[in-house]
Amino acid sequence: MFEIRKTSEAEIAERHDLADKVAEALATAGFTVHQDVNQASAALGALVWVDPADDSRGGVFVQWLISPSLSHTAADCAQKGEIQSSAFRHFSSVTEHMYATLIAILGSAGFQAGDAEDDMSPYLIRVEG
Repeated sequence: MFEIRKTSEAEIAERHDLADKVAEALATAGFTVHQDVNQASAALGALVWVDPADDSRGGVFVQWLISPSLSHTAADCAQKGEIQSSAFRHFSSVTEHMYATLIAILGSAGFQAGDAEDDMSPYLIRVEG
């Protein structure tokens, strides 16, 4: 088993401060915002959270949360190889457009936001102050 090293308490506090500012900027723009990554499965809208890791995985992140029913339908379509189905195309369209929209809105609010370069979460956004 391995231990994930956390960054300093001061850095974690700075990340939480940035996450709060990001959440406020998105809420001001009209988004429903959630900050509890442990409750994400029941939430819709923008999820803003802090990863305290002391490596490239750490930082402040934003992700658009789609309804579980649409996510499950899209996953079922993908497993069946039905990536041209209307449900899968709709899921992809919403995901891609909200990803770009969140990056644009965060940029206009003064944040540096871009792709988190996470192969496991292709539409994950990393935010820096």
